[in-house]
Amino acid sequence: MSSEQVPVPNEANAFSERFRIDTSKPLPEFSTPGGDAYMVVDGEHSDRPYYALVHNPTVSVRNTVFKHLSDDPIASLICPIERGLMNVDLPGGIKQRLVTIFERPTGGPLLGQKGEAHPKLNTGRLRQSIALQLLKALAGLHKRGVYHRCIRPTSIYFANKDSEDIVLGECYSTPAGYKQPMGLEPLELAFAQDAGRGQGSEAADYYQLGATLQCLYFGEMLWNGRDRDSLLTARVNQGSFWALSGGRDVPGTLGVLLRGLMADEPEARWVASDVIAWYEGNTAPKRTPMKSWAMNRPSKFEGTAYVDRRLMADAFGRNPVAAAKFLRKLDFPMWVQQSLRDVIFTEKLDRALAVRPGDTMGAGRNADFEMVARVCMFLDPTGPIRYKSLSLFLDAFPAVIADAFARDDKDALAALDELLESPFIATLVDISADKSGRLLGHSTALRKYFDMSSSRQLGKGMERVLYELNSALPCQSSRFKSVWIGSVRQLIMALDRLAGTGGGDTAMYDRHIAAFCAVHGLDLERYINQMAAAQGDPARFNTIVAEFFGTLQAQLKIPSLPNLTAKVTEGLGAAIKKLRSKARREGVEKLVEKVKKSGDIARLVREVNVSRLSHEDAAEFAQVRQVMVQIERDRMRLARKMTAADPEAQMKGLKAARMIATGLAVFGMTLIVL
Repeated sequence: MSSEQVPVPNEANAFSERFRIDTSKPLPEFSTPGGDAYMVVDGEHSDRPYYALVHNPTVSVRNTVFKHLSDDPIASLICPIERGLMNVDLPGGIKQRLVTIFERPTGGPLLGQKGEAHPKLNTGRLRQSIALQLLKALAGLHKRGVYHRCIRPTSIYFANKDSEDIVLGECYSTPAGYKQPMGLEPLELAFAQDAGRGQGSEAADYYQLGATLQCLYFGEMLWNGRDRDSLLTARVNQGSFWALSGGRDVPGTLGVLLRGLMADEPEARWVASDVIAWYEGNTAPKRTPMKSWAMNRPSKFEGTAYVDRRLMADAFGRNPVAAAKFLRKLDFPMWVQQSLRDVIFTEKLDRALAVRPGDTMGAGRNADFEMVARVCMFLDPTGPIRYKSLSLFLDAFPAVIADAFARDDKDALAALDELLESPFIATLVDISADKSGRLLGHSTALRKYFDMSSSRQLGKGMERVLYELNSALPCQSSRFKSVWIGSVRQLIMALDRLAGTGGGDTAMYDRHIAAFCAVHGLDLERYINQMAAAQGDPARFNTIVAEFFGTLQAQLKIPSLPNLTAKVTEGLGAAIKKLRSKARREGVEKLVEKVKKSGDIARLVREVNVSRLSHEDAAEFAQVRQVMVQIERDRMRLARKMTAADPEAQMKGLKAARMIATGLAVFGMTLIVL
């Protein structure tokens, strides 16, 4: 990890000149895991209430949501207005950050960050207007194929102090479901880690709507102070409505609405049409088959008796080492038949699960962890993948890998890498296929990264997977902690500033920079591959780096990169010194000095093609060397003392004798004829 830092750019832009952020006035009620909110003044419309969200560079935004909502806003939903890069005075100094401007509701949140209820909040408003307005906002999103996935009681606001209208918080600054409180996630997603719950569905939004309305009814954040395991157990045993409320009922028609929205079976959960029917007084219970997750008899694991398959899978996944020991001591087929009588334990299933008795670890390094993951998928086929420290749905892979890099969690990154192994994933798909097609679709989308993730080659590895899956994520190189690098153009301009401080000598050895360029650049991967092959040859490596930056400068039409040009020519020095021809070497050095002043790396590469010159120089030197070797051989031969016994002298003597004999014979024949 490099300690050198790219300086923050000094130049302003139209966005930063229009909007002025006051970081001394934070607005925590609008902050999210994706960024911190502050007061902002619009230079063009100073009377309009806005807030600015300064984005966290380690959390990816939902670009498709921005495009949908900035062009065509939805009523009753906070929608983004503008966004751009800006230098912001933050703790630790000035930093360049992505900033998004939102219209700011001024009536206050319905439930404050400390759990305080708004004075205007009451049961009548909840039932008569708030629920319907929230439903309209969700319907507008769902019509565009977008799920909100971050509905919270603290992110719903009155539009202004005198208004009855409410506004739902934004849903673009974080991945779907990212870091949501577990109590606000539907049960089918709640078992996953807080970054691993994935896109979800309309049903997930409606559960969040119901849980949020329940919190607003009681005027408290019902998940606060609740232990994860005990709350999940209560939700499984009692239902989420009763578990979250702590056994308190919501009487009347509002209670009917909440129980419908918070149904734990997605098929039984209310959707928009059911809510509308409720408003019209035409509610009817949904008739849906209930899935049975109950085991026929309890199984005791780590001191707790489990009778629900999902809870047992969760316990195994959270303690895989103990789970492996537990499973290997069982007669597993018999245990399945006794505990899960609705399961037909076929030979195919037995081979897929591959649970074998024994007290030692499996043959492979991760064999026991993989075995536990397979059993967890068997017990909970609609649940998340549980492997080592991970518990995620595959469509949350982008958010989970970004979160692991942000925390520098090497164990999680290693587990994610191991997860991207085709046979392992294929087995999990086979185990879950009968009851869940979700895993199959997302595993197919990840297939192209199977061979890439474990590579240590520059431009590949888990860094490459990170940027392939998170196109909106800025470059995470430690060199860029104070700047926001969202494009290759921004990256090359940042490296030019870094070169101006004397740094950047090893920038292209940076795995994040190489992977980011390979993903976001046009036809740059061949240069990255060549750099990877030349890492042991600095002269060759720096020559490829020069060609790489020259190509980029030409593609992006950047007029001048004076500092980077100087750095590149400095790097070419080793390759130029290797030229054997003194005339060529001196000519190249003069040309380099001339071009260096222009700041044009593209021109440098065109006029001083070090790769071609090195090849020509090597070829000419090889020819000269061959001639010199031949001359030396001739010289040694001529300088050697000759004797009558020397084989070469004898051979030449015999040759001369034959010639004389032939001449005499011809002369004699001529005399006879005459």
